Amino acid sequence: MHVLIDVIKQNNTDPELISLSLDTLCNIMNPSETEQSSHLPADLCTQFTEMFIKDLANLTLMFDLLDEFEFQIRWSSVKLINQLILNQSEQLQDKVLQIPRGVSRIIDLLSDSREIIRNDAILILNNLTKTNANIQKIIAFESGFDRIMEIIEGEGSVLDGGVIVEDCFNLLLNLLQKNYSNQSFFKEANYIKKICKYFELSGSDDTATNWTQQKTTNLSLLLRLIQCLVAPNNQQQIINDCQKAYNHFGLLHRLCVLLTWPGVPSDLLSQAICTVGEVIRGNEANQLLFSTVMMQSNPPRPIITILLLSMINEKQPFHLRSSILYCFECFLYKNEEKKAQVIETLLPKETGGISDINTGQILCTGLFAPNDFVSNWLCAVALAHTISNSNTLKEQLLRVQLAINTQDKIQAVSLLQQCMNILSESSNNTINYQFQSKISILMLISTWLSGCPAAVNVFLSNEQNIPYLISQASATDTEEKSLIMQGVSSFCLGLSMLYNSEQIDAFTAEKLKDIIMKRIGIEQFEQKLEYISQHEAYTKTLKQPKFAFISVKPNDLLFDYEFTRLYKSNETLVINLLKNKKKEERRDSNCSTDSRVSLDQQNALIINQYKQLIREQDAKIKEQQQLNQTLTKTCSQLQVNLQELMAKSGRSSPPEKLQYETRINQLEVKCNLLEEKCAEQEDELCKLQREKGIFEETINNLKTMDKNTEVLELRFENSQLKSQLSQINQDQENLLTLLQEMEDKLKNYKKLLKQHGEGVSDDEDGSHEIETNKINQSDDSCEKNQDIPNNIHSIIDSKDTSSNESNLLLNNNYMNESSEADNSASSFDQFKIESQPLAIPTGENVDLVTSDVKPFNFLQYFNNQVQSEQFIHNQKKPSGDELDLM
Repeated sequence: MHVLIDVIKQNNTDPELISLSLDTLCNIMNPSETEQSSHLPADLCTQFTEMFIKDLANLTLMFDLLDEFEFQIRWSSVKLINQLILNQSEQLQDKVLQIPRGVSRIIDLLSDSREIIRNDAILILNNLTKTNANIQKIIAFESGFDRIMEIIEGEGSVLDGGVIVEDCFNLLLNLLQKNYSNQSFFKEANYIKKICKYFELSGSDDTATNWTQQKTTNLSLLLRLIQCLVAPNNQQQIINDCQKAYNHFGLLHRLCVLLTWPGVPSDLLSQAICTVGEVIRGNEANQLLFSTVMMQSNPPRPIITILLLSMINEKQPFHLRSSILYCFECFLYKNEEKKAQVIETLLPKETGGISDINTGQILCTGLFAPNDFVSNWLCAVALAHTISNSNTLKEQLLRVQLAINTQDKIQAVSLLQQCMNILSESSNNTINYQFQSKISILMLISTWLSGCPAAVNVFLSNEQNIPYLISQASATDTEEKSLIMQGVSSFCLGLSMLYNSEQIDAFTAEKLKDIIMKRIGIEQFEQKLEYISQHEAYTKTLKQPKFAFISVKPNDLLFDYEFTRLYKSNETLVINLLKNKKKEERRDSNCSTDSRVSLDQQNALIINQYKQLIREQDAKIKEQQQLNQTLTKTCSQLQVNLQELMAKSGRSSPPEKLQYETRINQLEVKCNLLEEKCAEQEDELCKLQREKGIFEETINNLKTMDKNTEVLELRFENSQLKSQLSQINQDQENLLTLLQEMEDKLKNYKKLLKQHGEGVSDDEDGSHEIETNKINQSDDSCEKNQDIPNNIHSIIDSKDTSSNESNLLLNNNYMNESSEADNSASSFDQFKIESQPLAIPTGENVDLVTSDVKPFNFLQYFNNQVQSEQFIHNQKKPSGDELDLM
């Protein structure tokens, strides 16, 4: 190799000789040239490469040859540099940064009119930019984006371009992925507007139907490029700005049009759905635009409805169904209004007519679909995301009722109880529901019970629910699926104990704790909970919130990301409560004033603990901000030094210039490291602020519990006043009776005196009449006085009712006040579930009826005979016809 290098140095005027020497070196470095020689070491080319790049002068010579315009010299140099990078990628990346204008020379090759040199330059940049952030930034600020996009447009853009367009998109992805400075520059330079031109899909019919492999690959890379700017793990400011830009330049509209195009391959359609989801995730304007997109059907329906229909169709591929779920989650993310609208479609309506198919009906249909565990899992997770972090929506969902058709008899059952009925019947082998279906229903119930005492009360009011959870949690099977069922059932049982409001006497927190200790054991209960948190699927899902279920097979479906977060935040609380590490004294209807004061003190103590945690988080945030400011100042100082060195290098001799450039490169590396550290600090700040929000929400929940406690105290005092009032009324009636008896005796005595000849004056009779009138007047006044306490009693009742409605959030549509007699016997409310069922099509033996309790007729949703016959065929066969995305 030394001889060849000397030949190149000494023969500057002989292009052919230099080209042959470079080709010889390239063959020496190429592993494919030594495959036929089995006696040679496998890493011989790698050893040659290490020997060659050990001397930086050799690489500098190769890059100097790139300035030669002679085709043979430049092309041979490009091939050799590319081969060196393939053999030793990481070492070459560092060496290139030490060569003066090393990266800039390669970028200049993108403007070469000879396509073969330009294409090899794209390959070199692809290999250099895979892991090196510094080279990525240099390319971005050397007008790399402009030159790459010019090549894409010159090669026919996305639909008509070939492998060169594919390589250009790969290079753009390398420059933008996880490089926040390049992403900001890409956004600020309005390159997003240029991306929109690539989605001009309004071509001929051949363009719409002829989806070649190259066209699919190019469009898939373009979708990945759009996603990398709005990925959930990016900086929030970049995500918000890019989402606004996508909407402003019409890119979101073009993506929605892509979803409606016929013949789109399923893999590409799944990626497009995920891309739309991330573009609208957390952005209210984009979510509103997506909700207004209508599919051309009869009648026209929102695109989200069509997507959900495809999600519950078992004929569709799994990756497409899971991507629809991810898009639906993004559609609901930070959008309480849309969540409320979904729940509203499930609630009983005032009118008894059957409306068009809606989101809630589709979710309930898939939730109870027999023999389709994928639909069960996807719909359960979708409902869990709909009610997560909202106690109001959880309480609204308690009003939902289903009409269950059993043996020609229609019975109204709440949605929560139907979920438990499915679990009980599947455990008795009366209904065939697979393991994933049971896990998904338990995840939905866990989300429902978490932080919602009203849901816990309704759940505990059925005496069969707790025995089922106990039987599952106390099982001794050691099979993996059985252990997972035991762990999730134990978690539901722990939530019932953790958020218990003590209104169900049979299942108070203390009684549940005693049942767990006797039937399971504290250590065994803790082990069952720890098994879930140590499971591989749990750990993987917790680390990958985006495609945790998209990248798995249908049979491997287990946990959802939101459930793992819920499990992580409540597992320790359940264990601590069971071990009495947090002793929260609870009070029943006959508790004394001292115990009530003790409960208030405990709640105040917990609130103080959370406030202390918030103070600590604030201190950490301030510390991180100060550190961030220090790093920013250091970075600014380094940039000033960098500019000074660059100014000095411009007027220095070549050796000094090389030294300054080396120093500049080192300073650039330091600046990049500091910028990355600043980005990490910003992420830490966001994390701390999210934790602070969680703690503040917990404090608000505890304050709400205190208000509920005050209401219960008022009810207890009210019952005591009622008893005292009834006693006073009884005493008053006894006195009136005694006065009447005395009056009768007095009349008899006067009659006897007259019979014996004794005279009785008229004054005595008159006085007697006056006294009688006084007595009658006293009776009237007593009756009026008796009305006064009753009026006060009605005022107390009305005040009590209003406080109940405001503090306990009991909705009159599904929870009514008990009778006055029951109120006097018990200080707690007796809830009853609304009797009006909801017309929703469910699975086997589950129908939806209107308010007049008629069976649901799903055929009314279709307008022609062909669709009706197709749906009848689906009812006979569980698989059904394929619901395509039109």
